[in-house]
Amino acid sequence: MTWQQLNHDSILYTVENTLGKKLSSLLLARNSYINRVYELEEHGSRERFIVKFYRPGRWTEKMILEEHAFLQELAEKEVSVIPPLKIKDKTLFSVGKIIFSLFPKKGGRALDEFDKNSWEEIGRLLARIHTIGGLHKKSRRITWQPSVATKHHLEVLLKTDYLLPDFKKSFKQTVDLFVKKAEPKFEAQEFILLHGDCHKGNLIHRPNEGIFIVDFDDLCFGPPVQDLWMLLPDAPENCENELSWFFKGYEVFCSFDLKTLELIPFLRGMRIIHFASWLAVQSKESDFQTHFSEAGTPRYWNELIKELQEITFQI
Repeated sequence: MTWQQLNHDSILYTVENTLGKKLSSLLLARNSYINRVYELEEHGSRERFIVKFYRPGRWTEKMILEEHAFLQELAEKEVSVIPPLKIKDKTLFSVGKIIFSLFPKKGGRALDEFDKNSWEEIGRLLARIHTIGGLHKKSRRITWQPSVATKHHLEVLLKTDYLLPDFKKSFKQTVDLFVKKAEPKFEAQEFILLHGDCHKGNLIHRPNEGIFIVDFDDLCFGPPVQDLWMLLPDAPENCENELSWFFKGYEVFCSFDLKTLELIPFLRGMRIIHFASWLAVQSKESDFQTHFSEAGTPRYWNELIKELQEITFQI
């Protein structure tokens, strides 16, 4: 089976055979721009499952299994995550050349705004993840520092026609300068296994259970502050209360190096380049223009290069 052959019938047939359960005809597409993710329901039952088909070429099986093992490790320590289902001691399955995993469906309320208690709870949650992630001294996942992650994302972009020819030289020069200035700040940092894409959209509140963190697709090896900065509503100097509440929860389990807040402008620049690389990969999808109509245009590249230059000259 190929990526293009994934359809209603083939998905139901594949998941039924894997679960060993009869499913209803329900197949709800979930929001995912890289993988293909669907919600299914057991026939005659209200039990639901999530199936995630991994985009070919995006991750190796070993990288995905490392994510699954980390989720299992966190769950065993009663950290609020949702690990994949294990069937006959396996969490990763295949159909043709496509690999996939299954998760129990666990709904929750999105967190649009955080109050004092939410910030403290998130602090405790991330500290527990980081305590366990700190036990991992190496990883198959990408190392989140400019000389590794950002250079990789630059290489991806330079190989595609998504980066318009007229902008390749200036974009490369801008990114090279950014990496040169940013890399020394990362050389002495502690690197641990962490979520990597911790923003509000990946936090849910489950009644009587508290806040859960989901979607570990971007699991990486990087500085702990990577899991904090995207949650902040503004620059750190304008988030005194939020940081105070977060650290109160975080430091119940481990200390946080306040000096690493200085990495946030660099991490923001890395994120911009990473997102451009992500868009380049996604640009081959048939519905890409529907979701990202301005992406990849001359105006887009002009503004992106200008933003990166501003970050570079401010740091």
